Amino acid sequence: MTSLQRCRTVVTPARGFPAGAIALTGGPLLAALERSVATALAHDPDRLLAPYRREAGLPAVAEPYGDWESRGLDGHIGGHYVSALSHLYAATGRADILANLRAMLDGLQQCQDAVGTGYLGGVPRGVALGEELRGGTIEAEPFALNGRWVPMYNLHKVLNGLIDAFEAAGQDDALEMALAWADWWMGIAAHLTDAQIEAILTAEFGGMNDAFFRLAALTGREDLEAEGRRWSHRLLLDPLLAGEDRLDGLHANTQVPKVVGYARSGAPDLRGAARVFWDEVVNDRTVSIGGHGVREHFHPKADFRAMVLDPLGPESCNTFGMLQLTDLLRQESDEPALVDFAERAIVNHALTAQHPGHGGFVYFSPLRPAHYRVYSRHGASMWCCVGSGLEGHSRYDRFLFSRDGDSPRVEIYEPARLDWDGIAIEVRADLARSWRVEVDITAETPHDRVVRLRVPDWSDGAEVTVDGEAHPVARGDREVALGGRWEGTSRIVLTLRPVVTAERLPDGSPWASFRYGPFVLAHRDGDDALEGQVAAAPDAPHIALGTKRRMTLTPAVLDADPTAAFTPAAEGATATLSAWRLDGEAPEQVSLDLEPYNAIHDERCTVYWPVGATASEVRDRLAELDADELEDADLVDVVAPGEQQSEMDHAYASQASRIAWTNARSWRLAEDWFSYVVKPKVAGPHLVRIRTLAGVPVGSDDAVVRLGGRVATPATTGMRALPLYGDVTEAVYEVDVPAEGIEVRFEAGAGGVTGGVVAVALLTPPA
Repeated sequence: MTSLQRCRTVVTPARGFPAGAIALTGGPLLAALERSVATALAHDPDRLLAPYRREAGLPAVAEPYGDWESRGLDGHIGGHYVSALSHLYAATGRADILANLRAMLDGLQQCQDAVGTGYLGGVPRGVALGEELRGGTIEAEPFALNGRWVPMYNLHKVLNGLIDAFEAAGQDDALEMALAWADWWMGIAAHLTDAQIEAILTAEFGGMNDAFFRLAALTGREDLEAEGRRWSHRLLLDPLLAGEDRLDGLHANTQVPKVVGYARSGAPDLRGAARVFWDEVVNDRTVSIGGHGVREHFHPKADFRAMVLDPLGPESCNTFGMLQLTDLLRQESDEPALVDFAERAIVNHALTAQHPGHGGFVYFSPLRPAHYRVYSRHGASMWCCVGSGLEGHSRYDRFLFSRDGDSPRVEIYEPARLDWDGIAIEVRADLARSWRVEVDITAETPHDRVVRLRVPDWSDGAEVTVDGEAHPVARGDREVALGGRWEGTSRIVLTLRPVVTAERLPDGSPWASFRYGPFVLAHRDGDDALEGQVAAAPDAPHIALGTKRRMTLTPAVLDADPTAAFTPAAEGATATLSAWRLDGEAPEQVSLDLEPYNAIHDERCTVYWPVGATASEVRDRLAELDADELEDADLVDVVAPGEQQSEMDHAYASQASRIAWTNARSWRLAEDWFSYVVKPKVAGPHLVRIRTLAGVPVGSDDAVVRLGGRVATPATTGMRALPLYGDVTEAVYEVDVPAEGIEVRFEAGAGGVTGGVVAVALLTPPA
């Protein structure tokens, strides 16, 4: 029997169910699945294949998509798309989904055959990249490898898509393509030392270790398992093996896929590291909606101020990855905390990241009070969170049920049906409207087994009846075990008792959100000034750039116990909050309507509320935050050096440049040069403000700043202290900026270095 023949039986996870055993029957999860089908069918396989055809030297048959698909990450959405179609086909069996999947696979096969080495990808100059690496040319920084934007991350998407097409959709040729790609890479890797591989891993590489572990499990090939080990980045892995949290400042979506690979490996040490990471992120860094991170990064876990200030809140890709990780950990553990997190993240973040009407996807979910989300536009927005969004809403069913041997468990109460091993379990629930859940168990022939029902962490116990007869449930029990003989149809009624919790930010700072049952509740704050609320061409920005309301306009909760200000409705998951407006001469008490955050779209909303003992205490704290932001009132555009999307959105280019960190905040310097392009809203006179670390490093005497190609002299310079960075030099330049923007270029000069640049901003001049 060949290794490929052995692959044709896909192993069912120990605590999972065979493909097709679970079906969504209604509710928000099914609605999200159906929207994902429509969104997938709205994309053109020929356009997604265009970068692959270009790199394979084949004639164009369609124009590529724009945005990230034509700015250096060419082809990454194509890989996501294959994964999405594979899981959507597994969930629906729809012929039109399969037709698009076959179009993608046939097109990819043509490209792989044309290259002839097994290589397959849309990465610009991707074929040459392999030869550069084989020859030992490795120039890596966190978001670039040999002058290309995270090429291994990009290539992982298509490799992962091919594996998904085999495992989820049963397409045998997809596995053959994946193995041909792996063999191409193994021919390169044979020439590279472990140190060289580790250098390559400096640049974001997605879940490449995960892909090698998956292929090893499918084929039994030890060389692929060993390669998965080589791709298990020691920079992240070693601290986790030591039980240490060194995540501050790291790019979150670079780390999560690596850890998914650790969990997939099956190796006890790597799986242990994966669990350490999960504990660190979920327990110390995750906010109430189930997401984490600001501006794509792990900010200092002792300071969550950025979470309520920055419009770039938790990133959807990160939660998508954490759900993948949680699912893998669940396969070997029935620990309730795993499902508790999965439910929280699905209900309060993942579902909110897809528009209920047009189906656009969200990149960042701001938790700044009275701010809003931006949604992608199909065919124009090609962000990473569009790719993971295409995939993510097709796989919620995996969290709804589990099993211990032959004993099934209902985990999350959403409309769904499990048909398995002679028994059917159908769940009917709509927790947003009622806390009553009906579970029908049907067995055509008698079955003796235990059926288990999870008691969620958000419920104060439960009441259970089986065919009208009460079943005792002890307070504190996390599950109800119903044993006996099942024959015909029995109806279980589970009545849950939701509790209200006021959840502080993980650092304990004086902000609270309210969770009622599984739902994080929020207040609607109007639909004014939603600039770019649906992203538009040409640049398809993914950031909510509209006006930020002053923090002092945020009502405060002044009760010693914040839950005392919360009054739940008699029915359903809504409530009122008694709060105080502090922006007038005297505090004014107001009653605010709250509803599930996942129901609010196309509007500003507030999730976290300032809390405190007195009005004056909270007012002073909010006023201080406003004062800190006031100096940026004239801000037009800003670059955060060292942050991937900020730099790529500003046409980052460089030679011999690198990123460094101070107190988990990034900055950039170069031995040669680096540059950005900042853009105005309206052409004309502006100020460029550049902040550099004071004397760290000491730039060379002939280092210069060029604006629009000309060496620039600052109009003013000064010193100031910035949180986390410490002392910085602030130089302000006067410049006339054209509509297309102006290049800001830092040059080191002969034999020296540039200063350490922490921020570049474009401002309108004061009146």
